[in-house]
Amino acid sequence: MTPIESIYEIQSAVLDLQQYLQSKDKVVFYRAQERYEQWVDRFFRENVNVVEPEKRNICLHDFDYFLKLLESTIEYYQLNN
Repeated sequence: MTPIESIYEIQSAVLDLQQYLQSKDKVVFYRAQERYEQWVDRFFRENVNVVEPEKRNICLHDFDYFLKLLESTIEYYQLNN
């Protein structure tokens, strides 16, 4: 899987989680948050040479910021391949 394919997979999964991250059910929210953190961690692990690790904490607390970072990383790969 290429880095871009992996990012698209992460993006798709995170977008699917969005509705659960807004759930009023604490169990549903907690499980969705766990999965979201796993996707964020995977993104930073796979793109360690492209994305500053300091941005991880921002991404964990800001869903929209993470989506924008995914897009900008895709653009980076497209321009540098």
